[in-house]
Amino acid sequence: MDVKKFYLDTNSNYEEALSRMMNDFLIEKLVSKFISNNQYDALISAYENKDYQAVFTNAHALKGVAGNLALTSLFEIASVITEATRNGATPNLDQEIEMLKESYSLIVNCFNNG
Repeated sequence: MDVKKFYLDTNSNYEEALSRMMNDFLIEKLVSKFISNNQYDALISAYENKDYQAVFTNAHALKGVAGNLALTSLFEIASVITEATRNGATPNLDQEIEMLKESYSLIVNCFNNG
């Protein structure tokens, strides 16, 4: 897989990821583990069930991992969802959840086809 192209195609920051993980092999390994993690699915399920505390918890975790991997677009939308549900808020986040789905799907598709 061309890791640099993956980061470019997913609107993410390859240089930032490389500065943290030092090589493409480790980046690819960690992105693979991230994709196989169930944090995203748990967030979507929590939102569908209107469990906003679980939305916050899962969005916060997703934000952290996306930030560490420099998956910029996913990090940004996960941050919005995290802040919107902080302190028990119960907002309508349909648009943000759709953006999250699009960003995550792009990452998975680019990774699997890369």
